[in-house]
Amino acid sequence: MPSTIWTGTISFGLVAVPVRMVSATRDLDIHFHQVDGRSGDRVSNRRISELDSKEVSWDEIGRGYELDGQAVVLTDDELSAAAPERTHMIEIEEFVDSSEIDPAQFDHPYLLLPGSDTEGVTRAYRLLRDAMAKTGRTAIGRVVLRSNEYLAAVHERDDLLALSTMLYADEIRDAAEIDAVPSGDAWASKRGEVTAAIELIDAMSVDFDPSAYEDRDRQRLLELIQSKRARKGKAAAVSEPEAQSSEPPPDLMAALRESLARARNS
Repeated sequence: MPSTIWTGTISFGLVAVPVRMVSATRDLDIHFHQVDGRSGDRVSNRRISELDSKEVSWDEIGRGYELDGQAVVLTDDELSAAAPERTHMIEIEEFVDSSEIDPAQFDHPYLLLPGSDTEGVTRAYRLLRDAMAKTGRTAIGRVVLRSNEYLAAVHERDDLLALSTMLYADEIRDAAEIDAVPSGDAWASKRGEVTAAIELIDAMSVDFDPSAYEDRDRQRLLELIQSKRARKGKAAAVSEPEAQSSEPPPDLMAALRESLARARNS
């Protein structure tokens, strides 16, 4: 069972649901230490003033923001005074159709579990979970985590309540402002090509199984690390991937037909 990182209450109308939050993800990235490349000894980072090259202690570190070419320095006390109140409440502001939310707005996922196993808490939890599952709605509210306030989306996921922190609308690039695809009849897709592309997509379509995909970057790093240890410090050979051209094939229809034939025979 993952550890609890937050406890509080979901409030919608006059209904209160005590919950505890756990992370919905696991950090499986390979993390490296900074070391001396000659000896392998760990190295430390020092905070050096650019003015006099002297080391600055942690209690003398401020937070500077450049405004109109000048640095405005804020102290920890000033930042604490401006921080949101650390409430333990997710107050639902509204419910929206889940399909109306741009997936790009979702940031970090969490799971919300019942705050206790008592009858009252369990019934309230299941009430909200079941109602949201049947309506296909997502609840929008705000939550304070680690002194920061986040916009949050609460929805049903696999018989549990899930919460995702969200990016604000002004943090998402508007695709309409990016003119990256040439327009005009000369660049338009031909009807036959579109039909062939749809046939290829249909032939390659399967039921999505997330467990079928592995992190190949992590696996390659682990193999490199294990190989390096087995060779007792000698450099391990790493094969370079073959370079692939980013240019599309000159005959799109021929490429689509060949791809479709391969997909049907696989």
